[in-house]
Parts: sequence; structure tokens; C-alpha cells
Amino acid sequence: MSDILLATPKSGRGVRRAALVIFLAGLLLLVLPPLRGQTSAPAAAAAPATAPDYVPTLTFDVASIRETNGVVSGGLKVGVVSPPHTSKFTATNFTINTLLQVAYGFGTPISGGPDWIRQRYFNVEAKSDPSVDAQLATLTDDQAKLEKQHMLQTLLIERCHLKFHLETRESSVFALSVAKGGSKLQPIKADPDQPNAANRGVDVQAHGSGQGLEFVVHTASMRSMVGLLSSQVEAPVLDRTGLLDYYNFTLQFGRDWSSGNPDSWPDIFTAIQEQLGLKLDSTRAPVEVLVIDHIDLPSDN
Repeated sequence: MSDILLATPKSGRGVRRAALVIFLAGLLLLVLPPLRGQTSAPAAAAAPATAPDYVPTLTFDVASIRETNGVVSGGLKVGVVSPPHTSKFTATNFTINTLLQVAYGFGTPISGGPDWIRQRYFNVEAKSDPSVDAQLATLTDDQAKLEKQHMLQTLLIERCHLKFHLETRESSVFALSVAKGGSKLQPIKADPDQPNAANRGVDVQAHGSGQGLEFVVHTASMRSMVGLLSSQVEAPVLDRTGLLDYYNFTLQFGRDWSSGNPDSWPDIFTAIQEQLGLKLDSTRAPVEVLVIDHIDLPSDN
């Protein structure tokens, strides 16, 4: 994952909210399909379809979780450093709710739990022995992502005494499909002299301005796209586009802080249709929800 450290626009109202919206996009390299079959501990049945026969087992050897007030010089900053195929994980000004979404997938809605899991901020620093890094270096991208998720899941279970169960609920969701007139996304052309786009991983740059939020995205699949959109509309997004390639694109849309700006970009629903040739429609569908049964403030380091 690329290092990401982003500051919010200095607009007063909604500053903390704006920061969380921005940095969620930067977590796409950790986004995988929701993990299934888990309760209070990782289970062998949890591996997603991208690596069905692989069972993650690695854990962090050293980890620190410290509460922060979320404010530093220049405003609220949030960030994540999680280099691919290493055990290093550093998060700045994360809520526990966001850590849960990283650990279990942004497509998995989280229900229940005390208010503090969404309102209090924490810095996380974690790593493992060099031998673990050496093992991660030998894995495929999907296997390495599974291991990093497993490490975060175990950390939350051990430090926060997390217990949960999964429920399938009829819920409001958004369906992503191709708009009338066709997709405006151009598939990345194969280059025989370069690694396959799927192996390079998605790269996301997010920029906040007085006009709203801009995403500059490279080598994105529809799986990455629905993860990005889910983080913005705060609801599960179902891929019904039928698009199977990888794409580069820029998406510019207004946010709450830009609503009073006459030059604000259009809302996300309009922007997706006008700029990408896709559309988001509200619907209802059965969704697997992670329901928190018990969680404590992180234990002392």
C-alpha cells in the first residue's frame, strides 16, 4: 500500500468527517470481499474467493494502540502505512470502527458497539519479526492481503476483547451498473514488457479542495471501485456492471464542505454518471452484517 497522509480542508464544519471520508479511499489495497464464517476469532473458513485454499495464520509480534485527540498542527490528519508483503502497519488517527472495516472488509457493514468506536481516535503501530516479513515476501498478493487482515483481526480480538457474530439482514444498498450511453472507462491495454495490472495493485490518490473531493485512481478493478464508492456513500455497493478489466480514471465530486461553493463539483451520483458512464441506484438486498456483541477500549500496550 502506498503511504498516505492527508489533511482536511480548513472549512470548520465537518472537518473531522471530511478527513475520514478522504483517507478511506487510501485503504483500497486492503479491501477484500467480506470475510465469512468468523465470530470472535479468525477461522479457516474465512478465506475469500480470491484465495480459497489459503488459510492465514500470521500475527503481529509487537503492537501499540494509543488514543489521540485527532488534532495536530495544521488540522486533523489521518494516514496509513502498510507496505505490501511486509508486516508493518501504521495508522494515524483511526477510529476502531475504521480498523474493523480494514480488518473485515469495507463491504461488511458494522452494527452495534458503543459510540466511542466511531468517535475516538487511535494511533496504531504494529510489526512482526523479520522472519515473518520474509515469509510474506514469498506469498501472492491475495495471500499477503489475507495475512495482513488476519493480523489486524487478531490484534482487535486480543486488545479490544472483540466478540461478534454475522447476520444476514435485508438492508439498503446501492447497485453499480453501466449508465445509458455506455461506460466511459477505458481498459488498460496489456503491455507484454510490464507486469500484469492485476499484480501491480490499485493506486489511489485523494485530494480535498474547496470544490470537493478528487480521486485519481490507477489500475482499478470493479472490486476496487465498489470499495471506494462504499466508503463514500456509507453503504454496501453491489457490482452489476459486468466490467472485468482494469482502469485508470479521475473522479471529482462535491462534499458537504463544498456545498456553499458555486464552483463545487456535482454530487457523487451525478459525477459517476457524467465522468465514468456508470450509475448508482438505491435498492435493497440481503447483506451480511458484522454485529458487535462485545468490545472494550484497547488494553494497555
